[in-house]
Parts: sequence; structure tokens; C-alpha cells
Amino acid sequence: MNKLMLFFVLLCTTAFYTNAFAQQVYVSVDKNGVPLYSDKAVAGSKKLELKVSLQSQQPQQATQIDPLAPLTEEVPLYQLTILTPAQEDTVISNQGEVVVQSDVSPELADHHKLRLVLDNSHYSPLQQSSNFRLLGVERGEHQLRLQALDQNGKLIAESPVTTFYLRKTTIATPK
Repeated sequence: MNKLMLFFVLLCTTAFYTNAFAQQVYVSVDKNGVPLYSDKAVAGSKKLELKVSLQSQQPQQATQIDPLAPLTEEVPLYQLTILTPAQEDTVISNQGEVVVQSDVSPELADHHKLRLVLDNSHYSPLQQSSNFRLLGVERGEHQLRLQALDQNGKLIAESPVTTFYLRKTTIATPK
């Protein structure tokens, strides 16, 4: 721990305990120049005069700041919309191919990425383009959601869920 920080912590702690318990604090310096604090006088120590009054301090608004949190950037409010397939559309593809076109407004920042979520569990790779091509989708009902992520992978915007149906042509249902 940095000596200055240690000194500050000890000084604050000492000030609190001195006022709270009316004890005396002494400071001395060791052979390496490091200040040592004690409630007992030792050879070469000096008595500290601390003037702290808890009664005179006004209660302050508690502001909690995480010193390790990165600085937050101004994130644009993206409007994400899945254009195709439209809500309740039926897609016919024997290969299970679904082409998804979407709209992002305002334009996506360079350090932000998009991903498509199929049925809340299948995620596309992150990309800048708002068009996706899904392969191997099984027939039946599916839900799509478009998400925008920042450079740390944090979700910053999400489209409403779009439900579509995939139908495959079979001999029993030719068209």
C-alpha cells in the first residue's frame, strides 16, 4: 500500500477514535522514514493535536461511486426493429434458411455490435451489419430478438420479440 494512502487512512481512523474515545495519539518516525501512530508515547514521538467534532458535521447526501467502474460513455438510444420476417410471418424453406433484415436507428456506432437471438438460446456472432442469415432452423414457431451490445459486451438496446413460423415443403404438404 502506498505510504501516503496508509498515512491518510491511519490519520482518519485516528481522528475518529480520538474524538470518540477521548484518547491521545502519538506519532513517531521509524528508521525508514515511515510514520508510526500509537496511543502510547514512545521515545521521540510527538503528541498529535486533532480537532474533529462529529457534532459540527452536517449530514451529507451519500453518493456511492465505484472507483473501479469504468467511465461511462454516452450511449445513443438505439431503436432496433426486425423488418423481415414480419410478426407472425411464415417462412418456407426446406433448408431451414431464414434471412433476417432489421433497422437500427440512429446508425450503429463503430464500437457497438449487433447480435440476433433465436428462441432465447441461439446467438449469432457479433456484427455491424443489420442483416442476418440463419441456417438449419427447424420447422415450427420461433422467436427472434435483435440486441445491440457495447464494446464490453453489455446489452444497451433490444428489439421487441418477433414471432415467425418456418414451414418446410413435404410430400404430405406440397405447397
